[in-house]
Amino acid sequence: MNSYPNSRRCSGFVRITAALSLCVCLGACSLLQPSEPRLVAVGDFHGDYGAFENVMSRAGLMNESGNWAGGNTLVIQVGDIADRGPDSRQIIEHLRRLQAQAAMTGGQVVALIGNHEGMVMTGDVRYVHPGEYAAFVTSNSEVEQEAFFEEMKDDVAVRVRQENADASDEEIEEWFFSEFAPLGRAEHRMAWRPTGEIGSWVLRNQSVVIVGNTLFVHGGLSAKYTAYSVEEINKTTTEALNRQTRNREASIHDPLGPQWYRGLLREPCATMESGVDGASLTVEEELDIVLGHFGVERIVIGHTPSIEGIKANHNGRVIQIDTGMSAHYGGTNSFLEITNKGTFANNDGMVVKFEEPVAVDPAEACKVVAAP
Repeated sequence: MNSYPNSRRCSGFVRITAALSLCVCLGACSLLQPSEPRLVAVGDFHGDYGAFENVMSRAGLMNESGNWAGGNTLVIQVGDIADRGPDSRQIIEHLRRLQAQAAMTGGQVVALIGNHEGMVMTGDVRYVHPGEYAAFVTSNSEVEQEAFFEEMKDDVAVRVRQENADASDEEIEEWFFSEFAPLGRAEHRMAWRPTGEIGSWVLRNQSVVIVGNTLFVHGGLSAKYTAYSVEEINKTTTEALNRQTRNREASIHDPLGPQWYRGLLREPCATMESGVDGASLTVEEELDIVLGHFGVERIVIGHTPSIEGIKANHNGRVIQIDTGMSAHYGGTNSFLEITNKGTFANNDGMVVKFEEPVAVDPAEACKVVAAP
């Protein structure tokens, strides 16, 4: 284990000795010092505006008019606003408005990059709901579609002729208009480009943030990523999205990377090749390495739904806040609240207080699991 680096996670990072520290690692660290610190973390919305409204209102973050009501609250949304539902554009536009309003009252709204934001930005639209395209339709959509084809036809020709070397120009055009049949899809694609209205916003977001003793990330962090600092992880994500790469080795698509990793939710003592140079680690060993490297006590993640509500795993060291709140999953409308009074899960109005995270010796934990 000593072979893993233990570099500081954020240059210039400031730790406040308090129950809740609101120093946020965002590539450059910003320091919030409200009189009564409050942090609210929310999970994956997956295109469900109704779930967004429900959670943001119940958490006291917006009023009946949809405007910011959270005062100096720090909000962290852990990614996957996109896909599976029809309302991603509406949620993002509203969230951006709340970001601007929160800044006026000393609050802050932080959005992380999920695997579905990465997929859409790099052209993987398998999970895009038809309503997402419809949200971009205008009276000019047919013209936009034609213009998009003219812009893309050389790339489309290369792609089609990889499958059919003798494809005619007519067949290439037919493939394009079949692939991009729904009106609004061209505008959707342009909006999610790095220079588009949504893509440029995503690029300003981060993969990993640290607040006090808690690290927030969409999927999880494997021990492999302890070779990097927070700034380096966020930088590589931005670079991959800017290139619109679909290379599986890029951090944005890496199964062991921040957008995709699920290994922190595996059963106690279960091993996985998730370390540096493919080292095999139990989840307890991996948590010790990851938490130690980033100097935190717990990790809050989305990505993997816990339909019944927010769940604390591994003695509170991994908190799972994706509760499948979108209509696609039919889960629970939930949010996590961290204040000086403790950490609370609010699941459809039912509030549960979590105990503080407790480290357990990996060897002793495995003895218990292995006991007859």
